[in-house]
Amino acid sequence: MSTTRTIGFKIAKLYPDQVKHYEQLHNEIPELNKKYMQEAGIISLRIFRDGVGLFMVVEADSMFEAPERFVDPVVEERWQQLTGACFSEMWVDANEIYAFTRRED
Repeated sequence: MSTTRTIGFKIAKLYPDQVKHYEQLHNEIPELNKKYMQEAGIISLRIFRDGVGLFMVVEADSMFEAPERFVDPVVEERWQQLTGACFSEMWVDANEIYAFTRRED
């Protein structure tokens, strides 16, 4: 059985005095959060930083888009409590303006 994969790109901004704290939180991701992401359909999640700007790339399977996907409000709320105060601008979807795909001959 094949699953559909999607790739999403999000951007956000941190308060300058919260950059170190935000990075520390991501150096110590709780195992429950990792399990939750896997069960929610996330295949790969990567966050990059440039100054206070954050860039997130999420690769997910079809379960991630499903209305009945696994959602643990306790895990989500706890992570929001830990990270929420770090953001001057919360995550929003980035708009794709160009794509190149190599043709296989």
